[in-house]
This record gives sequence, structure tokens and C-alpha cells, in this order.
Amino acid sequence: MSFLSPLLLAGTALIALPIVLHLVMRREPKKVEFPALRFVRKRQSTNQTRLRLRHWILLALRCAFILFLALALARPVLRGSGLLGSGSAGLAAAVVIDNSPRMEYLQKNVSRLDAAKETANWLLEQLPADSEVALVEPGRARRAKLGERDSAILRTERLRITPAAAPLADAVIEAINLLAERPDHRREVYVFTDLSRVVWNDAAFNQIAEALDANEGTKLYLVDVGEKDPVNAGLGELELSADHLATGEIVTLRTNALATENLSGRPRSVEVWLAPAGEKPTKRAEVEVELSDTAQTVEAPLAGLTAGVHQGYVRLSGDDPLSADNARYFTVSVDPPPRVLLVGATLDHTKLMAEALAPSALSQTAAAQYAVEQIAVDGLDRAQLATYDAVMLLDPPALSAAEWRKLSDFVQTGGGLAVVLGRNAVGNLDKFNTPAARPLLQGELRWVDGKTTYLSPAGYGHPVLRQLSDIAEATPWPAFPVFKKWAVSNLDEATRLVATFADGTPAIIQGLFGSGRVLLVTTPLSDRASDEPWNLLPTNPDPWPFLALAEGMADYLVGADNRPLNYQAGRVVSLPLPRRSDLATYVLEPPTGDPLPQSLSPGQQEIVVTVTDQVGNYRVRSGGERARLDRGFSVNSAADVGMLQRAEFATIAAALGKDRVELATNRRSLSGTIDLGRVGRELFPWLIAIVAVVLACEQWLADRFYKSE
Repeated sequence: MSFLSPLLLAGTALIALPIVLHLVMRREPKKVEFPALRFVRKRQSTNQTRLRLRHWILLALRCAFILFLALALARPVLRGSGLLGSGSAGLAAAVVIDNSPRMEYLQKNVSRLDAAKETANWLLEQLPADSEVALVEPGRARRAKLGERDSAILRTERLRITPAAAPLADAVIEAINLLAERPDHRREVYVFTDLSRVVWNDAAFNQIAEALDANEGTKLYLVDVGEKDPVNAGLGELELSADHLATGEIVTLRTNALATENLSGRPRSVEVWLAPAGEKPTKRAEVEVELSDTAQTVEAPLAGLTAGVHQGYVRLSGDDPLSADNARYFTVSVDPPPRVLLVGATLDHTKLMAEALAPSALSQTAAAQYAVEQIAVDGLDRAQLATYDAVMLLDPPALSAAEWRKLSDFVQTGGGLAVVLGRNAVGNLDKFNTPAARPLLQGELRWVDGKTTYLSPAGYGHPVLRQLSDIAEATPWPAFPVFKKWAVSNLDEATRLVATFADGTPAIIQGLFGSGRVLLVTTPLSDRASDEPWNLLPTNPDPWPFLALAEGMADYLVGADNRPLNYQAGRVVSLPLPRRSDLATYVLEPPTGDPLPQSLSPGQQEIVVTVTDQVGNYRVRSGGERARLDRGFSVNSAADVGMLQRAEFATIAAALGKDRVELATNRRSLSGTIDLGRVGRELFPWLIAIVAVVLACEQWLADRFYKSE
């Protein structure tokens, strides 16, 4: 405790005044002769005791009056455990408001965000007018700056829910570091939060504690805008068995239904709706679930999708205070099979690859992944390459310069080409190492290496090998020996080694030419086991690695759109443009709001969408009614948006330091906590009240005492 006017404590010396007056003015008893003394003596003892008690009580009240009046005028202050530091230059404050979808939770028809904004504005108005204040918004790209109080109030009023909000801990750390720019100020950070456990976790504790350690003297105030017993039921992350389907393929939608304990046991339904653009949504599936506080897995197949882009949503029936997790959106694209042309010295050289890409049992059905055509090399000059997505030269013989140029033009305009070398190049090095062939081969053929080895990729991150990435260690490459291979040298700088042999020599080489893609394979993929093969890759009794390798090569060459179509809010989305596209503009249709016209640069190969802060289905179109470009994607909130379990403040205080963090649950406690922490609590009102009570008691007792005398 301290005093704002300590000199006035000298007034307590006036306590001596009533004591002196009491002693000086004490009345002496009068001596009166009275014959019947025996009656007076009976009451003498009782009267003396009563008079003496009244005198002492009056004396005590009068002394107390002077004492409490002097204390009140000295203005005592009860110091708290709040902000420490000199604060000689004033106050620097930062306000952090959680603006994640959880803050849409309604309490008495008011969202948590609105309640937080209202309290934050009230708080800002209580701060000194010359305070430097900043509003730190989670997920905002631009760094916050300290400024005038009124500016922070205006920004607070404009704050909105952001599905792409960054972790709240990041914003708190930004606020702490921002205030560190004012070391001579009192530094206070106010965090408006619902205390959700998914926000206040161990990782957040460690990061915030580290920031507080580095910036001693910063005080953290947590303003609780949550509810002790929230009520909610919602859906977790939505997973699709595939974003891209072949015609006739079925997609399976999988999610989790989760509820708070107070809703456990109640029946709900999970509905799957297709929402074609411009048309009324139609329900395609419905699954009954019983809510529980443990995740309930829900699966629903979606079949009968025609070619094109299909969008919809999965919805949990019923209402609850938080609607942000009641629906999840999805996009699926049903794509026609890419056209792949296999070119061999003879048709026999193309059969193994054709069977790998389009098995004969599926080649005539809609379920085939590729539309494969086979020709001998003598038909290459007549082939309309522009109608194909990729071409594979399988153990080709020497080609003419015109044929190499034709292939170069195909790749230049966005096609994919694989050149798989084999025995037919032997003796024809001069026909392969020509200026016409060099851009496609990416290097020079030197000689045939006859040392036995096998494939041994150093990594599986390239699309050609991605199908094998999950079982890389289990792939038995030594069981697929390579007896002969071509040695290449003087590779272009732009080339990339996709895979090597165990001896370190190149096996698969990637090159880029124009807008297209090129693969060079240094050992054939068409040799039969009975023909003194160069390797056993396609003819091993169990050739599953070859099948995965063949599909990976084809996927890469055709530019298979394996990029996801379903994203979390805030992620950057990229959509490929059609090959040989001459589109100059397109329109982005967000879930809500007006369509956004955009332009395309010459040679642009993909559309990049950087702003995905709305939850729902997006569409990208160009070409008017002909729809030369029709793409789509979906954006959802984070999977944990509906997890409202609360963290205990005692846990937070223990992790961050009890002397560095305070909790407030309403305006009154917020005001009290801040006042006590910043300047202490003045006791003047309480002392003045005690003075009034003491004075009233003294007057009442004095009136009765003197009247009786």
C-alpha cells in the first residue's frame, strides 16, 4: 500500500485533541449532603461503570473519525500484481481479437466476435487519449502499427470473421514484439478469446512464453468472451477418395460428426447435396448418425457423375449456436481419359506399354484411365499429333530431321514426349546426335553400357515416381535387373535426374522444351523376356513396379491434373489451363459476391488464385456458352473450427507466468484488473464511507449520553 498525498497523514496527530479535551473537560462530581445515602450507594457502582464506558466509546469514535479522515485525505492506494515497468512515457497497448469462425458462436443472439468488439471499443475509450494503440488482426498480411486510439477503435469496428485466420498465438506474439518498440512505455496486450483448447495448447504456450521472456515488462490480459458449457454439433474435415475421376468412377466422401457432451445421444442426419451452378441443389445421399463427443465416421458414395466439374456440400441437419462447422463443401472433376500415342519400331514394341496404361479388359470401357493408340514409326509422319496429349517413342530407330522437328513442334505447344532408348539406336548415333534431335534428347548418346545394375531412385518426390513413394523401401528393384543401358553425356543445364541406377548413372531424365515436357529413359520398356532383353522391368513375373512407373510417366507427360480441388481457407489455388490455350481472360465466381473478371498473360499455363478467404464453392470460366474453360474448387474452414473445449486459466497462467497474465470475464473485472495492475486501487471512497459511519455513530451516542445526563 502507498499514499498519493502522504503529507496529509500528519493529520492523524489530531487524534490527541479529543483525548485532551476528554481529560480536561471531564466533569467533577458535586458533593451534596443527603441523609438517605444508603439509596445512592446501591447504584454508585453501576452508574460509574456505565458512565465510564460511554466516555471511552465516545473518545474512541472521535479518534477514529480523525484517523479515517486523515487516511482518506492522504489517498491510500492498494498496489496489485499488474504491469511492472517505468511507464515514464505513457501507455502502449495492443488489442488482439480472435476472428476465427469459432467466434461466430451465438450467445443470447450475439456472436462472440460482436461481444468482443463491443468490449474492446469500450476498453479503448477508457485508455488515456495520448495512448499508442494497435489492433493486431490474426491472419492479416500487413504488420500492425502503433497509432492513435481513435484509429484502433475504427479498425475494431470493421473487424470481420476470417476463415483463413492465422493461429491466435502468432497474433499475440506479433503484438508483444510490436510493443517492444516502446521500451519506455507501459506495455499491455489485451487478447479477446474464447479460451478454446485448440488455440491455447502447449505449442502456443511455448511460443508466447518465449516472446514474453524476450520482452520483460509486457503484461498480458486475457478477456474471456466464451461460454463455460458450449453447445455444438458439427462436421470435421471432409475427405474425398479422389478429386479427379474417370468417367464411371465412384467418389467416396468421408467426414466425422462430433458434438459436445451435452448433445450426445441425439439423432441427426448427414446429407450430401450436389449444387450445379445456377441450378437448385439436389440431395444425393443421407446417413443417419447418433451424436457423440467422440468422432463418428460418416461415409457416402457418390456415383453416376457425368464428365465435367461437379460441386456440392455435405451438411449436418439441425441447428446449434455455431453454424460454421455444419457444412463442408467439395468439388469433383470427371475428366475424359487423356489420349496417348505409342510409337514403336513395330507394333509389337508398343504392346507391353499399352497393356500397362490401358489393360485390354478396360480399354473399350469408360473406366480406362488412358485412351491409348498404337502405331509403327513409319506412320509417324502422317499422325495428327495435335490431337494427342502425349507421345511415347518406344525403342525408336533413327528418325528423319523432319520427324524430329514434328515432335519438337508438338512439345513446343504443350505436348508431352517420352523417348525410351533401346537396341534400335545401336549403330545410329549420328542420327540421334543431330541438331534436330538434341532439344528433345537433352544430351548426347555415347555408348551402350553392359554392366548389370538396377533402378535405385534417390528420392520419390517427382510425379513419375510418386505412386511408389509410400512403399519406396519395399520396392524390390534388384529383382528387376538392367543388363544394358545407354550412357549419355553433356546434359543440358535445365535437365533433372528423375531416377538413377544403382551405379549412379542416369536412368530417367526430365527436360523442358517450350511449353511441353520431355522424358528420356536410357533403357527400353518394351523388351520381351525371350528376346535377349536389356532389362526385366516389364517382364518380371510380378511387374507391379513397372506398372506404377508406366502410369507415373504417362501422368507426368499428359500433365495429369492431380492437383487438389479442395482446399483449406487461405491456401493458394492453382488451376492448369488447357494446352495450346489462346484464352485472354476468364471470370472467377466466388461463393458470394460479384464475379471477378481477370486477364491472362501470353504463354500463361495456369491460373493462380491467392485470395481464398470465403468458405464455399468457386468457379473459373472462360469462353461464354462454349465454356472453353470450366474449372472449379472448394474452400473449407479448418477441421478444428467446432472444437470448443476450453482451457483452464490456471493452466495458462502456470505456462505463461502468474505475474505476466491476468484473466477478465466482463467489463467490471476487466476494469478492476487493469486499474489494480496499472495504478492500484484507491481506498478513498471506502474510507470516506467509514468516516461518515463513525461520525453518525458519534452523534447518535453523544445525543443519548448528554440527554441522559
